[in-house]
Amino acid sequence: MKRISFFGIIFAILFLNTSALKAAPKNNIPRVSVWININPQDHTITGKSVVLLPQGKVTWINVRNLILQKVLLGKKLIRPEIENGRFRVLSVGKNQFLEIHFRAYFPSKNFAHTKGFISKEEGLLLGNWFPAPEDLAIYSLRVSVPNKYKVITSAEELKVQKQKKVKIYNFSLFHPSPAPPLIFGKYEYYYRTWHNRTLALYLKVPDPELARNYLENALRALKTYEKLIGPYPYRRLSIVEISHEVGYSYPTLVLFGSKVIRLPFILKTSLSHEILHQWFGCSVYPDKGNWSEGLVTYLADYRASEEKGQGKDYRKDLLIAHETWCAGEDPLPLMNFDVRKDRCTQALGYGKGAFFFHMLKQQIGEQSFETSIKAIYLEYRYRKADWEDLRKIFEKYSRKDLSNFFRQWLTRKGKPKLGLTKRYLVKDEQGNYRLGLTIYQEAPYYDLELSLLINTNQERITKRILLKDFKKEIEITLNAKPQEVILDPDYDIWRTLSEAELPPNLGRVLSSPGKIWLEKEDWLIYRPIIHILKKSGYEVVFGPPPEPANERENLVYFGKLPGGIGFLFPDRKIKEGFLLEVKENPNFPQRVIMVAKAQDENEITAVISKLPHLWRYARLYFREGRTLEKDKEVGIEGLRLSLEAGITGLPLKKLLSLDEIIRQVSLSRVILVGEEHNRYEHHLAQLEIIKWLHNHGHKIAIGMEMFQQPFQKYLDLYLSGEISEQEFLKRTEYFKRWRFDWKLYKPILDYAKKNGIPVVALNIPYEITKKVARSGLESLSLEEKADLPEIDFSNEAYRAYLFEIYKKHREFAYEFPKFEFFYQAQLLWDEGMAEAASRWLSENPEYQMIILAGKGHIMYGYGIPSRIKRRGISSVATLVLGGNEKVTAGFADYILYPEPVAPPFTARLGVWLEEIEEGLRIAKVEKETPAYKVGLKKGDILVSADGQRLKSVADLKIILTFKKKGDNLELRYLREQKVHSLTIKF
Repeated sequence: MKRISFFGIIFAILFLNTSALKAAPKNNIPRVSVWININPQDHTITGKSVVLLPQGKVTWINVRNLILQKVLLGKKLIRPEIENGRFRVLSVGKNQFLEIHFRAYFPSKNFAHTKGFISKEEGLLLGNWFPAPEDLAIYSLRVSVPNKYKVITSAEELKVQKQKKVKIYNFSLFHPSPAPPLIFGKYEYYYRTWHNRTLALYLKVPDPELARNYLENALRALKTYEKLIGPYPYRRLSIVEISHEVGYSYPTLVLFGSKVIRLPFILKTSLSHEILHQWFGCSVYPDKGNWSEGLVTYLADYRASEEKGQGKDYRKDLLIAHETWCAGEDPLPLMNFDVRKDRCTQALGYGKGAFFFHMLKQQIGEQSFETSIKAIYLEYRYRKADWEDLRKIFEKYSRKDLSNFFRQWLTRKGKPKLGLTKRYLVKDEQGNYRLGLTIYQEAPYYDLELSLLINTNQERITKRILLKDFKKEIEITLNAKPQEVILDPDYDIWRTLSEAELPPNLGRVLSSPGKIWLEKEDWLIYRPIIHILKKSGYEVVFGPPPEPANERENLVYFGKLPGGIGFLFPDRKIKEGFLLEVKENPNFPQRVIMVAKAQDENEITAVISKLPHLWRYARLYFREGRTLEKDKEVGIEGLRLSLEAGITGLPLKKLLSLDEIIRQVSLSRVILVGEEHNRYEHHLAQLEIIKWLHNHGHKIAIGMEMFQQPFQKYLDLYLSGEISEQEFLKRTEYFKRWRFDWKLYKPILDYAKKNGIPVVALNIPYEITKKVARSGLESLSLEEKADLPEIDFSNEAYRAYLFEIYKKHREFAYEFPKFEFFYQAQLLWDEGMAEAASRWLSENPEYQMIILAGKGHIMYGYGIPSRIKRRGISSVATLVLGGNEKVTAGFADYILYPEPVAPPFTARLGVWLEEIEEGLRIAKVEKETPAYKVGLKKGDILVSADGQRLKSVADLKIILTFKKKGDNLELRYLREQKVHSLTIKF
């Protein structure tokens, strides 16, 4: 009773003056005066809160954790409707006051629920401890507390009045802020001043050396950030030791737990981080998403690493943290991040947030970035700002449209997954190296500006690459042979790490479920860490551990190791202490294996609380609670592609059937199937592809290199049954224009004829390509040039590729002495076929086309594929039937390996022939052939076969084509001006 009377006197004499509230609320923001009495003995506070309400605005009042005794609105008693610990009021007149009398009880046991406690020794009120508006307000607090305590809260002005048994604290914060916390206890007080401002430190026990270090480091940080951003926003900053192990910032306050405040890394990193929050987070307040944690992490923690030359390592560690704790997946978009709830949300809000500002700085430049940071502070100080407000500031000072940049990084979950493959590496005629690369990303696609580093034996070359869609094919010309290419070598893009880049670490054990193997007798030793792992979903298995051959989860071995992984963990016997080692699971690199050894449970108990903080390490050794060894694995740096003569291979378990391959390409508008012309199994494979598509309801046409465009009408007549096969071969001049056995292609034409599938002649006339190959494009007449397709000469890699082929084949140099003309002919060949296919498909939009051509026109996409795409057909797939060539990335979409099949029987004489006026003169007879066996000789002139006059080699080939094994051929020939006859049996 005596205590209540004293409290009433305090109110009457000191606190009933409300003159500070009589001015109209600044910027329509509530003004709040709070009077409280703290009673540590019974864990209570009693007091009242008076709110000067903004006019014509609904104000929500938070009364959670409180007992309301009386509520007055404009001096009239009201009974507010409380919903979930809050109620709302609407002020309709000027200078309308809301007065709330309350009490609250904060025992220590309720801290987890109320975020506050009051004990005989101290008090910590971080949650809702008095009636306060939910939005920003301007606060003044007046606190009565027993004399032995010091009281601390958010304040720019502090006045203390001492009574016999109590002290009266008057706190004023002159700018809008959230509801402040309150701390009281027995403290040692240290301070410094700078620029007429006060820097204070409150420690629970005297520690002048710690105080000196904190004050010096804090002053250094304050001066740094004033230079970087602008003047410190308040008149006072207090750093306070509290009994709960946290690191928090409030306007004018930084709070650290008693253990935390003495850790060396807190002084080096966390102190600067929390001080910087005074600018961003505690004076410019985040709204609709907490951008301040990312920005402060970037400007404080990252910046400190950058100054030490460790910026790249810091950026990679942010990516590793995200892969470790979030498995590379965001629980929510960055725009929706509010507060750290666990390590995954920390990796998102702090890590991805910091990376966002790093990428933004690269996007707009350092000067525009720093100017924008200062502008955000000056324009939004003591106000709320959301991501959209930040975007407008950055756009204003960079003069760039950043809407897509903000949208793709803020509204999407996840991150880009990139890849890099080599398409070719060739040496051109000038001795330069032409390197073709494909950079790709998985959907959803991002707009990215990527750094590409090329290492040669003479220099390091950096290129900037813009990637917006699925892939980008680039070519780089180099003076020296490249050895290695690295994509994003400095980790400047928020992206998925490759398996090789992501190192094993303890965090990967703690963040994902798995199995624990140990002997039953070892349970008591490892019990403390087993309890931790079981919370992450680990299953405990007793008994001898099996080899991890097919395990696709994390594996933890306590004590004994299985026989199959001893090579990963060299045996290290320990007599004391606690050893942990983590390695990548060789059978499943997305998961890890951990081995732990200890002889005593106490060794593990002594360090169990440290383990989450040491998550980044792969090897740890402790003894008696001290960390004696800690080693990190780093993984490789950047997405690397070696260009040295490499060895490649395929996992045979993953080989696809032809059915699976066709299914995967079946929706492409154009499917190109590259062949070796003389291999029957290649043509049978082409037929199987055609059959699959036709049987699955695809409306298809077949484009064929083997037939030349002027003969399309005879192809159509044959397929419609209007001319015979013999007539067809004669009219299309098949054997004159295509030297390969007709029977290799016959099954394809037979199937097309039977099923009404159109066949399109793609090739240009042989006379044209031959003329160009020998004398160049300029040798063509005006009439011949008029029919030429558009030719693209820009692909220098294709030129270098063809030059390599040209050099290897001496017959090319003999028949086509100038490579330039040979090159022109090849391009004309490719363009002619691409033009014919594209034209036919544009006239028949309901069809897809299967193009059958020599693999040289298809490999690496140089020939027909790229030229069809240039003509507007982007849906193109390439299949190449394999031979003995070296296969590298970019060779084709798929490579097929059909089993060898003997070609069908075709009758052959075994002679070399020359066409002359009298007939066909034999230039050479091959030994052990039908011609040799019947006595035909060099110089003989074949006149007729089976009664048909022989005017051309094609005439003879047509006759031979229809011979079966065992058939006879009647030949008439001239020898020494005499006509002879003979019969050849096949």
